[in-house]
Amino acid sequence: MGTYVVRKRDSLQSVLEEIARGDSVVITDGYDATNDTWPITIDTEIRIESSPHNRIEVPETAEAAFVLDLQGPNRPPGVTLVNVYVDAQGVETAFKVQRARFCNFVGCIAENASDHGFILLNHDTAPNSNRFFYCDAHSNDGNGFFADDGAHSTLFVGCRALSNGLRGLWSKNNYASSWVGGGLERNGDQGAYIEGSEVFSIKNAYIEGNGSNTSDQLLVTDAQSATIAESYLNGYDHPETNGIRFQTSNNCSVRNLEYRNLNGLVVNDRSLNTELHRDSHYSLDDSSFLVADTGEKTRNEGVLEPTDLSTVVGQYEGERAINDGTTGPFGLAVWNGSLWISTQNGARIRP
Repeated sequence: MGTYVVRKRDSLQSVLEEIARGDSVVITDGYDATNDTWPITIDTEIRIESSPHNRIEVPETAEAAFVLDLQGPNRPPGVTLVNVYVDAQGVETAFKVQRARFCNFVGCIAENASDHGFILLNHDTAPNSNRFFYCDAHSNDGNGFFADDGAHSTLFVGCRALSNGLRGLWSKNNYASSWVGGGLERNGDQGAYIEGSEVFSIKNAYIEGNGSNTSDQLLVTDAQSATIAESYLNGYDHPETNGIRFQTSNNCSVRNLEYRNLNGLVVNDRSLNTELHRDSHYSLDDSSFLVADTGEKTRNEGVLEPTDLSTVVGQYEGERAINDGTTGPFGLAVWNGSLWISTQNGARIRP
């Protein structure tokens, strides 16, 4: 395994034509991006490292600055990029991953793209197990990070999406992925848009000042089992926005959130089995908790919120719910497998 150094007058593309799997490339300060034709395509499992202050200014309009393409469903390890700082200068995308899995981005920066800062593209191969550590996407005209159809097991740790024209993060029809720590701040649309994804979690995040073009800091739509937890939400200069909107989704939850400067924390819009964990949240001002609930079987610590149980079928024996008194007595009831039994007086509440 060798190490190649790209200096001021060198061509990065020429070096990449000489390397083999497992080699490393170091881009030194002063590298001149005009020595290359863009995009730069990386088609071998290598490591590229740059100085964190070495700003690579992409000189031409192209589909991307860097394209990671390993031609198919590779096994680990994939490509690793460390401290690569791209000023896309209007190029469509700073970093594009296609037909590549198990890639690592560490301390990379994507700015000034005309569309996505980072994109995981489903181009014949679903993006699998790609990881982003402490990466920034800022001042891109479109989305900071975009995970396309079928991406799964994608991990974002300590990343920040700041001042992008659209969303900080857009996760589209993905599986078992997560955003941990970092920030989603001052993006034009939502800080994160979780669309049609399953088992997506956002935890320990700083979410502030998004939504100048829309009504919500976070939007979860047509999703399954999405979780927002242990995070801080602040509408900041957009206090008219809502914190989180669950829309036509199922089995989603919010837990241990602090919030302020919002119209309210949660909008539950036509969603099923939303778990609110009411007592776990803390408002730092007079922002309301629940703005509106048009969902079904909304829960609090597993117990169905007050509803007319005569219209609800239980999921399992022993499930608990609160009857709203429309039919039968108000109060806690238990599902016995075929009907609800009130714990107040033993009355049967038939669905």
